[in-house]
Amino acid sequence: MKSNIYNKKSSARLFAVQILFEMEINGKKINNILERLTDDYLIEISRLNKTEKADKNHLSRILKGVTKNQKAIDSDIKDNLIGWSLSRIDSVSRAILRSALYELKECNDIPVKVIINEYIEISKSFFEGEELLSPVINTEISVGETLIAFSIALSKLGSVPIISNLCFIF
Repeated sequence: MKSNIYNKKSSARLFAVQILFEMEINGKKINNILERLTDDYLIEISRLNKTEKADKNHLSRILKGVTKNQKAIDSDIKDNLIGWSLSRIDSVSRAILRSALYELKECNDIPVKVIINEYIEISKSFFEGEELLSPVINTEISVGETLIAFSIALSKLGSVPIISNLCFIF
């Protein structure tokens, strides 16, 4: 993962993606994860990621929200996949999508544009060049076009409870 400078909420989003990935890969339960979220742990993971210490409340909010609503979130994703199954999308991208969709649907106190930009930046932390958002785009278009399309599609969500405006093309 490339290092970037993140603020506390940005760090929380990045850590949420990492932890959701870990939970999926290792089968860890949310209660075990939440017990681990001590100040020492957050300081250590921040040091390793070269970020600020995460906003613990926001991190917990995302983790609890995604795990509580994962079936509905996954259903929204599946409903918009064309020619692919959710299991075909790599685990990191699934974690990014789940976290982003949770925030878009449930965190009405955060502007949609902020959420979109944050998750685009998080995607850049894990993927480069043609890999960037490759699970959700046609890789024949440029990264710039991809980011613009992704931003436009997600910005149309507003307070709409599902991702019906976002199509996944492979």
